[in-house]
Amino acid sequence: MPDDSMKRLYIEPTARCNLQCSMCFRNSWRDEAIGDMSMETFLRAMDTMPASVETVFFGGMGEPLAHANILDMVREAKARGKSVELLSNGTLLTQERSAALLDAGLDMLWLSIDSLEEGSYERIRQNSKFTLVKRHIEEFNRLRIRLKRKVRLGLAFVAMKSNAHELAKLPYFATWHMVNEVNVSNVIPTDEHTAAEMLCDHVVDWGLGDDAPMDTSPQIRLPLMNWDHPGAREGLSGMLSNSMCNVYLSGQKVLRDSRSCRFINEGHCFVKFDGEVSPCMPLLRNGVVHLRGKTRLIHRHSYGNVNAMRLDDIWNSEDYAGLRRRVKNFEFSYCFRCSLCEYWEEGLTDCFGSPAPACGGCLWSEGVISCP
Repeated sequence: MPDDSMKRLYIEPTARCNLQCSMCFRNSWRDEAIGDMSMETFLRAMDTMPASVETVFFGGMGEPLAHANILDMVREAKARGKSVELLSNGTLLTQERSAALLDAGLDMLWLSIDSLEEGSYERIRQNSKFTLVKRHIEEFNRLRIRLKRKVRLGLAFVAMKSNAHELAKLPYFATWHMVNEVNVSNVIPTDEHTAAEMLCDHVVDWGLGDDAPMDTSPQIRLPLMNWDHPGAREGLSGMLSNSMCNVYLSGQKVLRDSRSCRFINEGHCFVKFDGEVSPCMPLLRNGVVHLRGKTRLIHRHSYGNVNAMRLDDIWNSEDYAGLRRRVKNFEFSYCFRCSLCEYWEEGLTDCFGSPAPACGGCLWSEGVISCP
């Protein structure tokens, strides 16, 4: 039997954030409350989570360091033998807080930084200063070296047309600042502005996630070459957007992980600040996405609340287990291979008649949006 255990538990300590970022999914929320997770709710999740949980991740759609008890939460999760990760925008990561996080047993700190240039960063991340965040990173690194703590550092970067040129700087920035892992995602198109910034609006039409249509379809094997040459860039782009062949680069097939959900396949579970339990990041909130001139409604979906039910019972409930089975088999219509009909816009069912949530229209499942 395939493993269907919970491995990674996401805790949203707060829905509050001290920044107002121009590309944030929060800008599309509809009828969503803002609040903090109580320690009672947090402990209820900790007390009733399955023993199979390996990692507790503090993130969600707020700034975890804004929660008054975040250090107690990290310490508690670590005391239960779990690997502990936390995602922050870095603005509240003072030297004192860095030291306290290290002392509490944090295993990995993720920092969300969407530009490596001061002016661009401050246009995207309103109310923040690039020099402040960079100083906080340097202080964190000095502390983990001095205290000899084997804490990993991650960087989350949202790529857009306006900052795509900065991808070339990521290897240098990451190396200089001792970053262990970088997660690059496309921007979520929450309005016309962010939709215009998308670098992946055509990618969902590419056949990179599928085998070529015929047994006789050619295999094209490419060597590494100078991709900075304009002709090479144009040629590779045209080749990858052609679904009539299988393309290999340095012996590896180039593909897009489509019609697949990392959240489900890797055993992720999300507990919102109010205790509601959702299967993935996009289903935590009501919101909208814009694509190809149309708007898709995103409806939050919960399978229970840890204040009323045990988390392990919620995970094992018939409805939740049924969703995981449908997603693993991906029993949904091909929403991004058609004209985006009214089912796609309503965001509830699909033309296969799937019960909500119908995941065929999810950008995460198309391999273009990713979370740490």
